[in-house]
Amino acid sequence: MTLSLFSIINVWSRNKQNYGKIGEIECIDTNNDSTPSTNPFAIRTNDLYIGTSDGFVHKFRLRERTTDESRPSSLQDKGYECLCIASQNLATHKPVMKVKVVTVTLHRLFTLSDHCVQILDSDNLQLIPNMKLKNISTFGISSATDQYQGGYIDMCVSTKRNRIQIYRLDKNNMNLRYEMSVQDSFTSVAMDDRGILACTEAEYFAYSPSSGADRRSIDSFISIFRLDDPNIPTCFTNISPGQYLLNGPNVGVTTSLQGMSQRAPIMFVNTPIEFIYSHPYLIALVRESIHIYSYLDDQLKQEIPIKFCRTLTNMQQENIKTIIVTNKDNIYLLEPLSIEDQIDQLLNSYRLQEALTLAESNCTSIKQRRTNPLVISTKKRIAFVEFGAMNVVRALTLFDDIQIDFNEIMTQIPNFLPLNSPWPTIDENLITQYCQWLNAFCDYIIKRSAEFSRQPNYYPALLKAYILTKSREILNDFLELHASQIPAEYCNILLDAKCYHAAALLSSAHEKHEQTVNIWKNVDLSRMNILTMRHFQAFGSWLTEWLLEQHEEELALKIFTSQHRTEAKTDPFCTDRVIGAIRKYSTMLTLYLEHVIFKLKIESEQIHTMLVNIYLDQVLSKSDDANEQIRSKLQTFIITSNSYRVQSVLNRVNQSSRLRREVALLHGKMNHFDQAFQILIDELQDFEYAEDYCIALSQDKSSGDRKIVAHILFKVLLNSLNKNSEKITTVILHLLNNTEIEFDFIEVLQQLPSHWPLTSLSHILLRALRTYSYVQRSSKIELALTRVQNQQLRFQFSQLKLKNTLVNEHRQCHHCCQPFHETSCVLYQDGHRAHVHCAKKYHQNH
Repeated sequence: MTLSLFSIINVWSRNKQNYGKIGEIECIDTNNDSTPSTNPFAIRTNDLYIGTSDGFVHKFRLRERTTDESRPSSLQDKGYECLCIASQNLATHKPVMKVKVVTVTLHRLFTLSDHCVQILDSDNLQLIPNMKLKNISTFGISSATDQYQGGYIDMCVSTKRNRIQIYRLDKNNMNLRYEMSVQDSFTSVAMDDRGILACTEAEYFAYSPSSGADRRSIDSFISIFRLDDPNIPTCFTNISPGQYLLNGPNVGVTTSLQGMSQRAPIMFVNTPIEFIYSHPYLIALVRESIHIYSYLDDQLKQEIPIKFCRTLTNMQQENIKTIIVTNKDNIYLLEPLSIEDQIDQLLNSYRLQEALTLAESNCTSIKQRRTNPLVISTKKRIAFVEFGAMNVVRALTLFDDIQIDFNEIMTQIPNFLPLNSPWPTIDENLITQYCQWLNAFCDYIIKRSAEFSRQPNYYPALLKAYILTKSREILNDFLELHASQIPAEYCNILLDAKCYHAAALLSSAHEKHEQTVNIWKNVDLSRMNILTMRHFQAFGSWLTEWLLEQHEEELALKIFTSQHRTEAKTDPFCTDRVIGAIRKYSTMLTLYLEHVIFKLKIESEQIHTMLVNIYLDQVLSKSDDANEQIRSKLQTFIITSNSYRVQSVLNRVNQSSRLRREVALLHGKMNHFDQAFQILIDELQDFEYAEDYCIALSQDKSSGDRKIVAHILFKVLLNSLNKNSEKITTVILHLLNNTEIEFDFIEVLQQLPSHWPLTSLSHILLRALRTYSYVQRSSKIELALTRVQNQQLRFQFSQLKLKNTLVNEHRQCHHCCQPFHETSCVLYQDGHRAHVHCAKKYHQNH
């Protein structure tokens, strides 16, 4: 799709009245080196110098005109008027083939007619005497700006005698500096401070003074390339100092004066007759139209239909680069749109990279691109276009490049603003699109959080994006950290999205505890165990009271236990804080303490003692028949726990005669085993429990300690034989036959009553024999294994002693990497060597 980058205006026509006597237009030039006006309301003017077919040179004044000159120029409808203000007959009776004006300091007009160069005053077109060159085929004026400032100018002419002459001119003199021979007379010449480019009808040549060639030699000019097709005209245009674009077979070739090209050729749609460069465009004349190519991407951008044009000339109007186009009867101005309008066209047609390249083309360096307002605004618009088109990666790159404020991005997301408004119902087909937008938005602002987090909308914007894109758990985690930085009014959008847990967290962060509990009343109670409460001390009572009203003790327990992390005072779920909040709720307190002790394995004297006392309170508050289960829990806890205050519990238990078994267990906890078994055997006559208690006391003890406990029980039973001989005898025999209890049977047999028959002791004797035999065999096996191991180590040691181990200053210690300075070392099985002291230190630390 072509663009409308230039507009064409007819500013003068020879066919109009009063202009019929002027000959056909052959060439034209303008005073581009004039100083622009500093008055923004001044009407711009340019002088045009036209060479015609009848040997005349005419000076025209091109002036902007408006329909209403009383209005400021910024409000007028602009047009042009072109008036002839001076004329001069060169007296050659031949067409004027070339004109070139130099107005700065010199005020001279150079003309070529009938192979004769004449110089005129550019102000009044009067001929300058004694400044005339004959037998000239073409000429070129140097574009070096320092020459203008020095009050002189260099001119290069090609003579019909195949010579190139360089003249230096000031206002009054023209001096030949040097000349060079060439193979053929040139048809076109251009000159700048880097050298000369010229062409014949079929070949291009270049001359560079830096090449070191003799400037009078025929080899001073090098051939760039030759055209074999006579239908292709030779023409060229200057791109930059020392760089030119040459016309080739349907291509434009960029070259330096050394004949080197650093870019690919431009492919022409039609072979041009002539072309001219006006950054960043190349304007080419073809037979029936004007083609405009972009020099940035070499593509044809616009085609303007106009027939039989002859010349193209640049005309600088302040910051606007206008092209003068002529045919034999008319003068046209080819005016470019402003670069802003050109960029608008490219963006509207989704040619984004072209728009950015065009904006950057006005910057001379990469550093300038980073600060140029046009480049920044173009990148911003492209970023928004890409963002809307779901090219979020490209959009994020541009956002980051221009460091756009996130508030501008929010305006591009539909339904995102205002932030405190809930999300509307979004069609399922659009959810994916919204998630891509919002994820890209979040990635961008999180990446620049150090800059953006100070803005009040930062965390609310993230919250609203997370409602659609993140899981409920991530949303809850986000609010745990940043809820205090989000206004409480955002609770409404969370409730609208059915994010009840998140809404409760936000309310609690703003100390709206009653509202928090009311929100939780709408929550599925089975899911409340995922809640976290950063302000537990402030609203813990609200929560516990409400849950207990709902008879949800187990759920309340989950809330308090699932979030326990440490016992640090700063942890809102440490046991001290939780116990303080639920102390008056005995059932919940009991469940919580049991979980803390049995599941979390917290060994706290205060917590263990508290649970023992709760069990005691429950036992004492009920009758013996109703408290069997809780009493069993109390007894088990007394046996298994090692963290409660035994003496304080014993003092309390001794106050009741109902708890003699518990008294016995507490004596056993203090290692008073004889007192414990005397209570169980003599007072309670609970022989079976005494035997089970002996087994429980033996847990996690050495063999010797287990025998001590068993023998104490055995002695207590022997001392009670005279009270209930038959029953105690049965108990003793059962005890001695219990394989879970260890005895020293030699000592036991010595203490048994001598009158007991051997038949009753047969099982005991058999167990004693088996035990003794087992111990003997185990000892022998252990001794044998030890001997084998010792022999193996001795053999390995002897083998190591037989091996030669080389230790010198070139070897390094395996641990400290330092050389050996002594003959002794440690040799590892893998062959590594180490200092003796390093090996000792290493094995002590490991």
